[in-house]
Amino acid sequence: MKGQHRIFLMVCIGLLAVLGFQGIVSAEAVSHELLVEYEETRQAFSVDGNLPGVESREKITDEVELWSFTDSAEMLFMKEQLLEDPNVLHVETNHARYSHVLFNDPILVKQWWIPQMKPQLMWSRVQEQKKKTVVAVIDSGIDLYHEDLQGRIQPGGYNFYADNSNVQDVNGHGTAVAGVIASRAGNNLGGVGIAGGYETKVLPLKISHLDGLSKVSDSIKAIDYAILKQVDVINMSYGGSQFSQFEEKAIQRAVESGITVVASAGNDATKGNSIMFPASYPSVISVGATERDNQRASFSNYNSHVSLVAPGAAIFTTSINNSYISVSGTSFSGPMVAGAAALVRSLKPEATPAEISRLLEMTATDLGAPGKDIYFGAGLVNLKQLSNALPAVTTPTPPNEFIGDFPELKVLPNKVFTIKFTSELPIGKEQAPYIFITRKPNSAERIESFTARVDPMNSKQLFITPTTEWQPGVHYLRVDQGLQNKNGIAMKKSFAVKFTVYPN
Repeated sequence: MKGQHRIFLMVCIGLLAVLGFQGIVSAEAVSHELLVEYEETRQAFSVDGNLPGVESREKITDEVELWSFTDSAEMLFMKEQLLEDPNVLHVETNHARYSHVLFNDPILVKQWWIPQMKPQLMWSRVQEQKKKTVVAVIDSGIDLYHEDLQGRIQPGGYNFYADNSNVQDVNGHGTAVAGVIASRAGNNLGGVGIAGGYETKVLPLKISHLDGLSKVSDSIKAIDYAILKQVDVINMSYGGSQFSQFEEKAIQRAVESGITVVASAGNDATKGNSIMFPASYPSVISVGATERDNQRASFSNYNSHVSLVAPGAAIFTTSINNSYISVSGTSFSGPMVAGAAALVRSLKPEATPAEISRLLEMTATDLGAPGKDIYFGAGLVNLKQLSNALPAVTTPTPPNEFIGDFPELKVLPNKVFTIKFTSELPIGKEQAPYIFITRKPNSAERIESFTARVDPMNSKQLFITPTTEWQPGVHYLRVDQGLQNKNGIAMKKSFAVKFTVYPN
């Protein structure tokens, strides 16, 4: 079916190129696709390769397949047959999702959201950052060449719409969302993202193209890919009114992996105020939009699922073709909160999604009726109060002589350090962010030419291996207390050792 969609889009490309930032889709397209979940990985229908009306079948997860049909009548007929099969657990239409964006004239405006969200105190703590964070932006891709996003794009993004690695944005929505999170601060270009000067990058996962439409199946693939890439936060600035059991399960997998998931609440308040998904799944932080006067934006959906609100009207951000734009919509409130969640992980790497959600709600500025309500959730995100709720991280004054937790070592340039723990570590996860190797005690100038991976044969052991060789001379190795075991429990204290490298 995607091949047919691309033929149509090629016909329209001349018009859309003139219009630029597209957010025109306001209704969900009719899908000739089904998502099918099985009792076991071996499916009853697998033995028949020529089912009538079935155009293709694609494996989405171990238990779920995507079925494409030639027309809706064949799809409905096959859906009835699938539901009669005892091996089939669940069948649902592969619903469309559309970007939550409203149009504004592309004028440059001041970032009025800064006085509302009060990020200055949080930004001033950048030297305390303990973890480099990554926010997966599941959207229309990103302008890889934008001047204000250089150094802010995490390698390894993927295009699930076209099934390739080309994540270049031709719509503009994903680039605008990325700019809200990570526009580089202090470079005399454009604006500043909510992450400020922190080392926070966006991982572009493309699920939509020119028209902004996407499918639940691609959303699921992108979520699972984000889990594989071990991101800290997922931002989903899109949605639709149909619930998807498969999408909810994928999000739950992400949350169980320690990822905070944020989604925009939707822009249909004046057009029926539908309950939107993925924002309304229980484990998702649903974000509504406010105006300059801290009132709810008229377009912003309101319901009992809304967790928080953030500025979402006339937001100055990045756009395609290395430009800037003023945009409105809950699409841009969501990444404000996703960026705030990333800041929490930067200062407190061990924080769980539930803890991050609780911190954001607990420190929010209450708006409307006292307490949590359907219009503002717990209130407007307040980064000053959030910073106050996070204990300060102090760097100890280096002693005159370094005193390590273990005897000093004399090693060769190819030395592989083996560190033993009392509990199992997660296999396959890169632990280098928690390992500090420096040439001076407690120095911020860390050496990064090494890997830190768990022994696959003994998950209580961690191997620290130089990329090539350790340079001759004195080194200091510290394992930071943010390192977690496979159950997500962090070490109670850091430990350090001094080692001297001698030539072979």
